[in-house]
Amino acid sequence: MRAWQPLLVQKIEIHALDFVLRKLQLNRHRDSEVATHAHDHAQLILYLSGEGIQSIQGRRRPARAGDLFVIPANTPHGFSVVGRSRPLCLVLDYMLERSGRVRAAYRRLAPASLSELHGALSRVPRKGRLVLADYPAILAVVARLLTPTRAKAPNAPTLFETVRRQLGAERSMAKISRALGYHPDHLTRKLKNESGLGLRALRDRLRLAQSQSGLRQFSTVAEAASAAGFEDPNYFARWFRQQTGLTPRAWRLS
Repeated sequence: MRAWQPLLVQKIEIHALDFVLRKLQLNRHRDSEVATHAHDHAQLILYLSGEGIQSIQGRRRPARAGDLFVIPANTPHGFSVVGRSRPLCLVLDYMLERSGRVRAAYRRLAPASLSELHGALSRVPRKGRLVLADYPAILAVVARLLTPTRAKAPNAPTLFETVRRQLGAERSMAKISRALGYHPDHLTRKLKNESGLGLRALRDRLRLAQSQSGLRQFSTVAEAASAAGFEDPNYFARWFRQQTGLTPRAWRLS
C-alpha cells in the first residue's frame, strides 16, 4: 500500500514553451514516513496542510502549509510526519524540454496566494476525462506554483482587496461595512462597479473555495463546514447545494 492516498489525479501532458506537465496530484499522507526515493522527472511539492520534515539529498527541512519545494529529476527525497498530522500535498510532475536541468528550490507562498490556489484547485476535476474547458483551471494552478512571487510597489490596496482580506478574517458583512465607513448597500454597489461582485457574492465565493478545500482535507462534512465558518452543518449542506447543485457528500464523490 502506498504511503499516501491520492485525492485528485490528473495524468495529462500539456506542452507550454519548453515546459511539459505530466501529472497533477493531490495526496493525503497515510503513513508517518515516505521512504527516500527519486523520479526521472522534476517534481514540485506544495504542502496545503499538516506538517513534517521534508528531506532532499539528505538535507532535512521543516515543512508546513504554504511551503513549496522544487525537486530536480533523479534527486533522492523523502518525508516524515511531525505529531499526528496527515499532511495534504499538491504534487506536480513536470519536465523542461530545452532550458536545461530544473534547479532545486524552496519558497513559501503568502496566505493570499495559498487562498487563490485553493480556489483554482476547486475548479480542477478530481477524476475523469478532461475537456478543453478544464484546461484554464489546471494552467492557473501551474502558473501560480511556478511563478515566483515578486515584490509589489507599495500601492494602496483596491477596495476589492481590502474587503477580501476582511472577509478572510471571518468578520461579518455589517462590521466590515462599518469599519470601512459605508452602508452595506453602498459598499456592494462600489464593489460591483470595481470587480463585478457584490459583498455577499464575494463572501460566497471565498466560502465556497474554503469549504471545497475543507471537504478535501477533513474526514467529515461538519469539520469542513466549521473550517469555512458555518456553525450549522445542515445549513451548510443546503447552502453548498445552492452554490454547486450538489450536496457536500455528492461533490466529494464527483
